[in-house]
Amino acid sequence: MIRTELQNYLEGLETSKDMLDEVEIGQEISKILKPKNEKLTNEEEIAEYIAFHFLPKYPDTQTSWGTYYGPLYILPNEKGQYSEFPSIQGVNTKTLEYWENRANQSQNPLLVGRYADLVFDLSAKINSSENIKYQMARKVIDSTITICEQGLADSLDSKQKLERALSLSKQINDKDRINKIKETIINTERRLAEDTKPGTWGYSFEWLVLHRDPKVVLSEEEEKMIISSLAERLERLTNTESSDPWKVECAVNLLADFYALKKDEASLNDALSKLEQSFRSNSRANSDGLLLVNYLERLREVYSRYLQFQFAKDAMDRITAELSNVGSKANFDMKEISAEVKVKQEDIDRFLFSIFGDDKDNKKEIEEVVSRLVVSFVPKKDELEKQFNDPNKQFIFRQLGSNMIVSDKDGFPIAKFGPVSEDYDSHLGQYFSENLHFQSVFLNLSFVELRKKYTPESLYEFMGSSALFLPEDKDYILKILNAFWNKDFLYSGALMVPLIEDTVRNVFRINKLSFIKPNSNAGYDVLPLYDLLNHGVIKAIFGSLGENIEYYFKSLLTSRIGWNLRNNFAHGINKNYFASPNVSNRLLHVLLCLSLIRKNK
Repeated sequence: MIRTELQNYLEGLETSKDMLDEVEIGQEISKILKPKNEKLTNEEEIAEYIAFHFLPKYPDTQTSWGTYYGPLYILPNEKGQYSEFPSIQGVNTKTLEYWENRANQSQNPLLVGRYADLVFDLSAKINSSENIKYQMARKVIDSTITICEQGLADSLDSKQKLERALSLSKQINDKDRINKIKETIINTERRLAEDTKPGTWGYSFEWLVLHRDPKVVLSEEEEKMIISSLAERLERLTNTESSDPWKVECAVNLLADFYALKKDEASLNDALSKLEQSFRSNSRANSDGLLLVNYLERLREVYSRYLQFQFAKDAMDRITAELSNVGSKANFDMKEISAEVKVKQEDIDRFLFSIFGDDKDNKKEIEEVVSRLVVSFVPKKDELEKQFNDPNKQFIFRQLGSNMIVSDKDGFPIAKFGPVSEDYDSHLGQYFSENLHFQSVFLNLSFVELRKKYTPESLYEFMGSSALFLPEDKDYILKILNAFWNKDFLYSGALMVPLIEDTVRNVFRINKLSFIKPNSNAGYDVLPLYDLLNHGVIKAIFGSLGENIEYYFKSLLTSRIGWNLRNNFAHGINKNYFASPNVSNRLLHVLLCLSLIRKNK
């Protein structure tokens, strides 16, 4: 027997005529049973406790049990092992029998629906030999109809219950209940729909018209009414002074798919034009360059679904052209976030001494200096990844927000990626790229010191002995070094980018690896730097430093999320950026990394 306080609470629910929330019921049962303070041992109390903590329409298919219901949460314990609550392991035959009895005895349709649905959903998982609980499915459907007719659930809860009931009625192929739930869907949406709340409307159209199932018989009058209702709602949403494009899109997405299916090009064009006009007339959507880029990309994506129609192709081309020139007409309200880090002079002196020694007794040879420069400024990927994953140092926006990297000049997106949970690698790449900027101060100090202590000729003498630089490269490299020593960073940087690519290609030549691909003129083209770096040969030849070097080169030279220096140079993007000493410093550092390679006889 369950304790009196819980019994009284459940009996009160049976006679309630108010809207009930199953989450709140679960919370009230938790307050009564206090499972955190004392272990539950009564099987009936446990059954009541977990019944209202299962999550319906469980969203994560990777961690689900293949059922409609799933755990409320999955969390790691102190040992790093994951535990779920409620767990399907806590449900047994006695639990199902208890829920089935409650479904048969309860008077409140919300309670009936929850108990019956749990039995129908979990029985096959708990006992594979169990017959399908048709009677429980019928109770779920009938209780849903009653809940909606009596207004015992809010609009969104009613919608979720109706979707489940429609699915169950088709699953058990109950024609009478299919027809009844169809009528309830239409009537409930008509009663609860609000134009300003997109989730409260459109589901009749989606379930019964757009994704029609042959089992659901819809009369011609019902179909016309559902279609016209949504079309009229779209008119109301667009014919206002402050048309909200995000609400308009909810209606357009449904109607557009329907018109495309019917090959009704005129109606499809009209619906998409309404969406575009709504975005273009919305003051907030046009208040900032990033918001403008966002909706242009959204429009482009919407039109791309209907490329079987010429007007959609034309719209795609028009918006793409607009995106490429958005920087000339939009204001990008960028906010610079900076932090000041103070470094003591003695720390700077100590660091420079560790690389160069001093001018008296400890001056290091150029070979050792280059080696120390290389190792000091190649970020350690594993260490940065630990920093990135440290929750005490992690910015919360990385966990929740999406990122967009835009062209400085033209304003179009170069790369977009979602929150960390969806795109970890991109966030790590961005963090790695940021770290390269943080290192720039010390890297610049190091190259200032290098120019003081050594000549371009002495550095070339070391670099020229590398297996990767050809004899004919001498004049080319000396021009780079002399320009760098004279602080002509634009000149030196412009020469270093193609030299780096050809030097990496020399790695392939020396190791007898292919670096060409067939072209359309029956000849061959050389592989671009992106493909060369993805081959794995750079990682191999640098041994223990290989993984860090390869990731470093990619981030600096070919990654859209990184500095992307090779591609920006090749396409003439951010040309003035190459006049920066920070860029030339990094490019020369890459050449120094490559200069360490010697032939293995």
